[in-house]
Amino acid sequence: MSLSLASCVEAVARLLDACGPLEPVRLCLSEADAQAEVCASGPAASVSMARLAEACGAAAGPPDHGDVGVLTVDLEEKLVLVAAVDGPVRGAVPGERLTSTAAAAGLLRTLAPWAAVLDQERLPGAQLWVEDDGRGFTVRLLATAASGDDLEMVAAAAGAGLERIRIRRSDSGLDGQGRLPCGRTVHLGVVPLS
Repeated sequence: MSLSLASCVEAVARLLDACGPLEPVRLCLSEADAQAEVCASGPAASVSMARLAEACGAAAGPPDHGDVGVLTVDLEEKLVLVAAVDGPVRGAVPGERLTSTAAAAGLLRTLAPWAAVLDQERLPGAQLWVEDDGRGFTVRLLATAASGDDLEMVAAAAGAGLERIRIRRSDSGLDGQGRLPCGRTVHLGVVPLS
């Protein structure tokens, strides 16, 4: 049995709890792995990467030309975490952050029940993106439709459990959004594979 997207969401929430405060983190979660980009530079990035490594029981990779390296580690079950540093969030003002690592972990916990009801057979390889820009969080579910799949059916599967869903065609497939019962907006994207 493969790891579920909900299991990945819950595992990363536990990891964030264990890390303590981090700089804003951009997450890309799937049933196979978790990717984390620490949005910082210099000492702040190094401290966040060190906290991630310590929480995972691993050491961050060696610095490369002043960079803080890449962390690749097996988390619980068969989940692989890959963490690296990206530049600071555009427009971020030091000392004026409204989000926190604890808030990100809490958000993941509110997303886990919704992720658990998603149809993994209809949404293989779906990715849940949670982006922290220092002022708030953006949540996106990105799904692909194999050739021959009905895009609207894939979009309906991606929107399961959401309210007030709006879907529109775009150059890349279908885009839309809906709301979780708690009021959190989730952006949806379905891209056809050719």
